[in-house]
Amino acid sequence: MKAVVSSLLALAFSLAVFSCQNEPVTPSSGFSTSWEVNADAFIAATSQTTGDPFVIKKAVLNDSLLKVTVQYAGGCKKHDFKLVWDGTIDSSTIPAAVTFALIHDSNNDMCEALPTEELSFDLLDIMEGNRPIEGFQAWVVNASNAEQLLALPESMECGWAVETASVVCGTGIWDNLWLQTLRTEQAGGVRSFLLQPVSVADGVEIPDNPDEGTKYYIGVKILDDYEPNPDVGVCQAYPGDHYSVEITCIQPYE
Repeated sequence: MKAVVSSLLALAFSLAVFSCQNEPVTPSSGFSTSWEVNADAFIAATSQTTGDPFVIKKAVLNDSLLKVTVQYAGGCKKHDFKLVWDGTIDSSTIPAAVTFALIHDSNNDMCEALPTEELSFDLLDIMEGNRPIEGFQAWVVNASNAEQLLALPESMECGWAVETASVVCGTGIWDNLWLQTLRTEQAGGVRSFLLQPVSVADGVEIPDNPDEGTKYYIGVKILDDYEPNPDVGVCQAYPGDHYSVEITCIQPYE
């Protein structure tokens, strides 16, 4: 009888281990965040793919708090995320630009769940108060695939400069006329980010048919779960990395 019980316990343990390796029942086993100011580590993280794969769903900058929503394969071990900065601020752009690299260490987690987590970093701590007086734009580089995302400030106020731009294919409140952050020169070329305006907040009036290249100051809210109308045909061309947003404020650029 003892032998039978022992066998059953061993079988149950084996099934539990197998389950953790293939179909974890918990969506996440936790994560940790850290940061480092290190020029060599930043160069290494941005010059070649570094760390374990993950996806940046969005990045938001509210005052000094950088929030990055990530998704990764795992669920059975704690995952570590490190934000690395080289200590430089590019003051040649308006507003000034700061670029961070985000590195993911899965600690050899072989599970296949897809946890989604929000990571928070206080840039006042990282930058030690060394921020441009007029604010800055923060870019986050996914070290595992070199993708760059703009950390967009979500605000009800008009504080972000953009211009209308035609995309190869897209839908929105002005069809394929989207919004683009003002193009900024950098060592690797011109860098900008697309915003797909798909809704307008209550009480906000927008231009009827703006011309391409028209500049505005806007406030937006990122729509995480936006799905295009299935009854509207969508072409297969990919316009580029972008956020689907609700316009919360818009006024002429002066």
